[in-house]
Formats: sequence, C-alpha cells, structure tokens
Amino acid sequence: MEERCLIEIYNQLKKSYATNSASNMLQKGILEKDIVMFLNDYRKVLLPEYFYNKELTLQELNHFGKIIHKILKFTEHGNFLSEEDSMIILGKIPTIRTMVLKDIEAAFIKDPAAKSYEEVVKTYPGLFAIMIHRVSHELYKLGYLLFSRMLSEYSHIRTGIDIHPGATIGESFFMDHGTGIVIGETTIIGNNVTIYQGVTLGAYSFHRDENGNIIKGLRRHPTIQDNVTIYAGATILGGETIVGKNSIISGNVWLTESVLPNSKVISKFENKIYYPRTE
Repeated sequence: MEERCLIEIYNQLKKSYATNSASNMLQKGILEKDIVMFLNDYRKVLLPEYFYNKELTLQELNHFGKIIHKILKFTEHGNFLSEEDSMIILGKIPTIRTMVLKDIEAAFIKDPAAKSYEEVVKTYPGLFAIMIHRVSHELYKLGYLLFSRMLSEYSHIRTGIDIHPGATIGESFFMDHGTGIVIGETTIIGNNVTIYQGVTLGAYSFHRDENGNIIKGLRRHPTIQDNVTIYAGATILGGETIVGKNSIISGNVWLTESVLPNSKVISKFENKIYYPRTE
C-alpha cells in the first residue's frame, strides 16, 4: 500500500517537473555553492590585504575570471556572451575596489566605535553588503538578473540588509548597524550618504495597466542626494521623491514628498512618562 502511494506521488512529481522544466532550464545551473565560491574569490581579489594575507598573482586573477565565466554560462545569455562579459566584470574590479576602499574609510570616520579599518572590513555587516552590491550591480546592468539577485539575497540572509542589485549607490556609503535596511531596485543614492538601521527606501504606489496588472520597469523608489543622513526607522517612498543634498532625515519619519537641500525633517511626537504614586 505504501509502495503504491509512493509510486503515485513520484509520478505526479515527475509530471510536474516535466511541465515546468522549460521555464527553468536556462537558470538551473547556478547553485548556492557557486555563489559562495564566487564571493570567497571575489573578496580575495578585491581586498587581498584583508582576506588573503599576500599579494594577488596573475594566475589567481585568471582563476577568478574562470569562476565568473563558469557561472555566467548558466545564465540567460548562455555561452555566446559569457566569456566576453566575464572580462567586462573582471575589468570592473579595480573601480569597485576604489569605491569599496572609500566605503571602508567612511565607516571608520563616521563610527566612533570603529577601532581599525580591518575591524570594519571583517565585522561590519554594512560593509559586507555594499561590497557585494558593488559587483551585483554591475552584473545587473549587463543583464545577469538572476545571478545578481542571488548574490544580493545571500547578502540579505547573512546581514539582514536588503539591497536590490538595480539600486545605484555612490561613493563613501555607510550603513550603521544595518539590520532591517531595505533599498529598492530603482533607488538612486549619491555620495557620502549615511543610513541607519531599519530605513526603507521603497515604492509608494505602483502604476497599473488597464487590466490592473503592475507595470514593471518604471521608477518607483526615491533619490537621495549627496551628504544626506537618514536615521533609524525612517521610511522614504516614491519614484518622484527627492531628498536634497546635505539634508537630515530624523528617526521614524514617514516621507512621500521631496525635500529641498539643507533641510531637516523630524517626526513630531510626545513621550509621556508616568511616575509611580508616592504615599
């Protein structure tokens, strides 16, 4: 009886696998172990002084290029463009390194608890998240959408920081603590921006077609200009919302409209303290 039930379940699953195989065929080669392998080598190539303890060799750089090529072969572009795109991504590494070094410096300067650059690199979740975002964003721009999203989701799971690979983020970006930060796909962030835990840069509403279906590909997320600080728990929504340069957004603010440069936005509330009765 149990064997007949097992066979029936197996046959149902096999039929389902066959039905859905075409839609997943192009992407099925990328596994979690490939993501881990890529990131391990990526960090060694990007910051060998922190993760490798010796100077990177040409052979090791070539090995990383082969890892990129191996993973890109399993994407929607197939083998045709993967070798060329592997070299494009490899060629982005010097620029990404320059930006990540500025992210490290920003964290060290802005956080009084930071004792060394090494501490920032090896223990700060915000640095880990932006380091991965820098490369996932380049993959996203080349059209490797699944691979870039898998990288960002790996970072999300590990750090609690959710940055869509489509988001554009400038230099010297610092996320203090980081837990619960959400940055949407079409967000644009300028240089020298600081964001604290629990901040959401999200969509306010979605445009829909005549059938009520969400129209994809439109700007949905805010623009944060240079030198802005956004404190914990703030929510900034909408593709037309612009936070002007040098502004400060206080904690727990709900913002759905643009803010002029040099502004300070606060959430007005009142704390009430009830003391115990004294006899």
